[in-house]
Amino acid sequence: MSEVLGIDIGQGSLKLALINKDSSGVLYLENVGESKISLVAEDSNDKTKYLEEVKKSLKSLLGDQKIKLKQVVASLPESEVVSRLVRLPPLKDSEIMDALKFEAETFVPYPLDEVSIDYEIIEKDDAGRLSVFVIAARNDLIQMYVKLFKSLGLELLALESPSVSYRRVVKNGIKTVERVVVLDLGEKYTDIFNINKGNAYFARSVPIGGESLTRSISLGLGLDLASAEEYKKAYGIKENELEGKIRAAVLPVFNSITDEVRKAMTLFTEDSAGHPVELLVLSGGGANLPGMAEELTKLLGVEVQVMQPFVNIDVSKVNVPLNLNVDGCRFGLAVGLSLRGLL
Repeated sequence: MSEVLGIDIGQGSLKLALINKDSSGVLYLENVGESKISLVAEDSNDKTKYLEEVKKSLKSLLGDQKIKLKQVVASLPESEVVSRLVRLPPLKDSEIMDALKFEAETFVPYPLDEVSIDYEIIEKDDAGRLSVFVIAARNDLIQMYVKLFKSLGLELLALESPSVSYRRVVKNGIKTVERVVVLDLGEKYTDIFNINKGNAYFARSVPIGGESLTRSISLGLGLDLASAEEYKKAYGIKENELEGKIRAAVLPVFNSITDEVRKAMTLFTEDSAGHPVELLVLSGGGANLPGMAEELTKLLGVEVQVMQPFVNIDVSKVNVPLNLNVDGCRFGLAVGLSLRGLL
């Protein structure tokens, strides 16, 4: 596949990345950008109004970045897809989908005639038994995104679950370890992915995000949301800042996120014949929260890094108004989407 534009459609912002490969096989960045999605609070759960604002923001961003490429790979929200690792007996390729539909009846909470199912075989043992990562999404949701991109004159090549996209970033940028948990801290949701040897084994979306941390500061310290957001960015969960008041306010929410990560790590170890998680990688807008990495290391006993999605990608060909070493963690999903077909 030739180059594709990766578009990460988040709750509060859009991010895009355009990555290509030269004749010698070197990956390089052609474009990267982001735009806010302006939506008043009372409309945040209205899917129609949300997609209208996405359309406006995306049209503006594509124009500002002078992007002419029409081929797009975009993300579906992890919170709106269902994914599961399914073990199957030895089967012919033609038999796998029927077997997965039978299995899907046990974990897909919608009528199967209302969803589309995709899958990836990630392991086949010596006896021919299969480990299959299955993803299901509602057809009406898919059609809304298809309609959105068509209205902008874009060719939507694929809609992906973030777990599939992030595994490419891990595969491209993390060569020294096999068992990696990705913690993607978004505005409204936190997504957790278990990735083993470059394959997705587990995905979970939790309705807790950066907005939850901001609200906890606002309520705990009697601040308006804008001020609470600034305090969060400045002090995070560091113990010695402002007599620990910010830390105390956000700790209950932070501990809820930590508990979910701990559960995912335990499951990962069980699925890996007792081998522990080797690395926890933080991605998304909340990845750089002061004290976050240190606190997770202390609580979970695992090495924690902030994602650097542009590792092993030449960024010298573009003039970017961002420090990709600091802000790159926000673009992990967009990079993973644009890497489709390049790895």
